[in-house]
Amino acid sequence: MLYPKFNKSRKVFNLNGIWDFAFVEEGYVPSSALAKKIPMAVPGSVNELTTNRLEKNHVGVVVYEKVLNLPIAKKERIFLRIGAACHICKVYIDGEFVTEHNGGFLPLDVEISKYINKNNRLTIVLDNRLSYQTLPIGEVNNGKQTIHHDFYNYFGIHRDVVVYTTPKDSIKDIFIESAYEGDYHKVFYRLDLDDYDDKKIKVEVIDENNEIVAVSNNLKDVLYIENPILWNIKDAHLYRLHITTSLDEYEEIFGIRKVEIKDAQIYLNDKKVYLKGFGKHEDFPIVGKANISAVNIRDYACMDWIGANSFRTSHYPYAEEMYDLADKLGYLVIDEVPAVGFNFWNNIPVFCDERVNKKTLEVHKAQVKEMINRDKNHPCIISYSLANEATTWEDNSRPYFEELVNYTRTLTNKPLTIVENNSAHGSRVAELFDIIGVNKYNGWYIEHGNLNCIHDGLKRELTLWYEVYKKPLIVTEFGADTIEGNHYLPSETFSEEFQVEFLDEFCKVFDELPFVCGEHVWNFADFKTKEGLQRVRGNRKGVFTRDRQPKMSAHYLKHRWNKK
Repeated sequence: MLYPKFNKSRKVFNLNGIWDFAFVEEGYVPSSALAKKIPMAVPGSVNELTTNRLEKNHVGVVVYEKVLNLPIAKKERIFLRIGAACHICKVYIDGEFVTEHNGGFLPLDVEISKYINKNNRLTIVLDNRLSYQTLPIGEVNNGKQTIHHDFYNYFGIHRDVVVYTTPKDSIKDIFIESAYEGDYHKVFYRLDLDDYDDKKIKVEVIDENNEIVAVSNNLKDVLYIENPILWNIKDAHLYRLHITTSLDEYEEIFGIRKVEIKDAQIYLNDKKVYLKGFGKHEDFPIVGKANISAVNIRDYACMDWIGANSFRTSHYPYAEEMYDLADKLGYLVIDEVPAVGFNFWNNIPVFCDERVNKKTLEVHKAQVKEMINRDKNHPCIISYSLANEATTWEDNSRPYFEELVNYTRTLTNKPLTIVENNSAHGSRVAELFDIIGVNKYNGWYIEHGNLNCIHDGLKRELTLWYEVYKKPLIVTEFGADTIEGNHYLPSETFSEEFQVEFLDEFCKVFDELPFVCGEHVWNFADFKTKEGLQRVRGNRKGVFTRDRQPKMSAHYLKHRWNKK
């Protein structure tokens, strides 16, 4: 899946801005233009923009509408791309159904050439309800949405909406892989073209000095680059793969680097890597889950200041701009599919015919494929994570994940990650994966407030994970809720002092265990959740506030990570 780009062969029309909007009943069909409507921002989360509590907590269907009048020539193919819209999205043009998409964190991309003339009415119908055949999973009973994950169920169009054109015979997709051998580096590429018989193909690899370092005229090839400048952490050298045909052109950015798993460690360019960073969320005041460039730049500035080198896209694929920036700035990314909520925190089985079942698995596989197709060429991505905190102790979880992992390995050769909150002996699936992430909350959800329970218990549990599986082990979550400006001496829970002491106890254990390959603090910044007795204005485990100001813990981590 190629991201829309403007060049001499292609046009891109950004449709962001103010759209017509309405709350409607289930089964709504846009036979005519919206009569009763209000203005709504795109991108944006409806929940953050309304002042009405019922609208904020709406469960059901909403409609976005906009009139298109685009200067597009008849000879061009026309596509609509919605970067992300939660969760089930249906598209209509002039009241005629075009397509449907299940997945609130990945793009809908569809050709609309046959529908477009002058002054078309584009209608996007969203259903924000979660079920056992959506990711994340959830259920609706008597009009009330139940979610099993700990972040807010924002709804709306959250990323860019564009109409773009391509020539009739276009470059449909580009696949790039690389592996270096001594002084030479092999870049393998493959092109997917509409017209396979088009022999006028030119492929150029261009370096950062705008020098052409390799050329081919083939649909697929292996190019050898002498003495390449490698992509590395905070030293992100990038190359361009520029493709031209008789009708089309496209340029894909890539980096030359090698990721390996060996001796239960993660290696980048033959050097051992220790991950320092966070689980994050797309969440910011007023905009909610909307992708906003200014917020993205601030997030990377904060991560640079604190000394982080990596993050996990918990718990869903992020907007493409975040990966583009990671490519340019040199951050490692674990890319996670939205398989969160596969745990009810009780004894009710998750993996069974009436809940997470074969239909769920097909949705899961489809979204893994969409994620990999979208993100495959980013050098920042070192692994794909296929689930977070599932009930992997259930016997039925094994065939589910076995089929999912086997399928995913047909799509990518990148390492695969599972994020567990289980015990090492309890997991039925961890052995299927290349990297094991472990979420631990000793001293918070376990023996709340007892810092003395952390060291020995955590060390024992992490050691067991390593001894059983001998695979790279990352502590993918650990943290304590903290109210900014709340100070106590001696420390008490929810104070900034306690958060520092809590993180320090965990970090002492990591420093004693050479097989721990990384530490991802939960969370980068405070974020919104559903209302609950444990949540006052959301999850407050951020080391930055929701508006990206540092707590005491951020200064602690800055000191630790900048010398580690």
